[in-house]
Amino acid sequence: MRLEMVPIKPVYGLYWTVVCVLVGAVLSSLTGSPIPEDHSIHFTHDHSAAHGKIEVDPRLVPSVEIDVVRDAMSGWNVYLDVQNFRFAPEKVNLAPGQNEGHAHLYLDGAKLTRLYGMAYHIAGLPEGEHVISVSLNANDHSEFVLAGVPISASLTIEN
Repeated sequence: MRLEMVPIKPVYGLYWTVVCVLVGAVLSSLTGSPIPEDHSIHFTHDHSAAHGKIEVDPRLVPSVEIDVVRDAMSGWNVYLDVQNFRFAPEKVNLAPGQNEGHAHLYLDGAKLTRLYGMAYHIAGLPEGEHVISVSLNANDHSEFVLAGVPISASLTIEN
């Protein structure tokens, strides 16, 4: 059996292209997963109230301490010391777990970034006095609190 190529008019090629794109869009909307909330490195105002608060078990209270050290080359290094808390980047945007999640780092009250570990470098800090703060947050971004008070730490530095 011999197959022959049949020429297709350009208008039919365009028609089938549009059909394929539309079918792909419909199928992807049926099977796609929601886009996770963007928490990339950017300055935003504190949205902890929008995410809610989680009262911790008073017998298992997590804690965080912060140390900010001028970097030998440039900027500042932020170091966290957490107790009774586990960083869980693999569970971001999932249901809260007991004393697990991530931290939110703030510069002068504005959210700087989300932390999944114990250290972060701040580059290009303007001259003057600055308040560096960190809060412990659940997987769903709710703020951990004890008796309504956020589990957090702050330190003031002079650049």
